[in-house]
Amino acid sequence: MVELDGGVSMTAKELIARLTSLPPETPVLVEGYETGFDDIVDLTTEQVIRYRHAQEWDGEYQTLDRFTRPATGVQQAVVIRGRRGHRR
Repeated sequence: MVELDGGVSMTAKELIARLTSLPPETPVLVEGYETGFDDIVDLTTEQVIRYRHAQEWDGEYQTLDRFTRPATGVQQAVVIRGRRGHRR
């Protein structure tokens, strides 16, 4: 593992172990937008909806709290979180 900014990045072995514990049909999403790469620090489970009107800067999926009346098509997904994803 490589240590950056006081934290430890997730290894392939750790990521595989976490993903293997999920149902095989679970969608896996990543944080998007902007440039560069970050260490993977966590996987979280989110309820999401495909955002039909996504602009190029939007993610293809949005969490339910982004909509006043969520449409059909709610999915449970796993999101791979990077070290600075909360800043997006």
